[in-house]
Amino acid sequence: MTQAAADALASAYAPVREDLERLQDLLHRELAAHDPFLMELVSHVLQTRGKMVRPALAFLCARLAGGGGADRDLVAAAVELIHVASLIHDDVIDEADRRRGQATPNARWGNHVAVLLGDYLFSKAFHLLSRVGRDDVAGRVAFATVRMSQAELLQVKYGNAPHTDESVYFAIVEGKTAQLVSSACAGGALVGGGDGELAERLGTFGLHWGVAFQITDDTLDLTSDPEVLGKPIGSDVRGGKVTLPLIHALRHADEQGRRRLEKWIRAGELEPLREALDRSGSLAYALEVARQHAQRALRVLETLPQGPERDSLAALTEFVVSRRH
Repeated sequence: MTQAAADALASAYAPVREDLERLQDLLHRELAAHDPFLMELVSHVLQTRGKMVRPALAFLCARLAGGGGADRDLVAAAVELIHVASLIHDDVIDEADRRRGQATPNARWGNHVAVLLGDYLFSKAFHLLSRVGRDDVAGRVAFATVRMSQAELLQVKYGNAPHTDESVYFAIVEGKTAQLVSSACAGGALVGGGDGELAERLGTFGLHWGVAFQITDDTLDLTSDPEVLGKPIGSDVRGGKVTLPLIHALRHADEQGRRRLEKWIRAGELEPLREALDRSGSLAYALEVARQHAQRALRVLETLPQGPERDSLAALTEFVVSRRH
């Protein structure tokens, strides 16, 4: 992450900075283990944390709704653990060896350990949710994890065959990414004391935010610097994932152009593929679709009370579509 991006995140996180610091202590306490090997695995997870954006969204939505007390910490911790667990499983499926600049668990300890580590984090997340004072929060997060699993299976079904069906792509994006963000926002609102209507609005905000985030992330996978992004670029293509820029390019190419694109996609040839996506306007198209979802998220925020939490949610939405790393 560039310094400018880090500064933008720090500014957006300002209203919940103390919450995020407290969350680190909670995660260390909850994941502590007597067994040295398990503690080694947990330490690796805690040392390679990402932007913590899902917990930040949960905290901001809880504060916007009125507060939330200790329950907001449990929700924020749970959605972060589910996110991390899903990344660990993704890295096993993709045979990835680097994430966030560090060796992945599967590269360091093998697939068996990585899968079980992901399972452990999923289990711990729902153990935390069982202590939340509202049953409807756990239900929302559970629904998101069901959608995540469905989307993973859908991605396996379509992943190795270049296609032009945007509906398949959006079903995967909403399931893998946006539903968990939506549950973080709605869950934060509920434990914060908000009513069902506010939770639904913030859940809708989170859904569009998540779609915008994932489309932008998929585009960065084709264009960014691997050292800045924290993982090898082109990993989606080499892993057989057909993302929105590829779908757009395939749909608008003539027969000869499509054959070339399919060849580069199957071979994982990033440079000629990236040049073709740039010439065809496919990268710009994907970023514009991300911008449209960000605008929908911002329109939801316009219906909510003004304050630092709403301002931070808006800033995080702008951050998603303005980042280039």
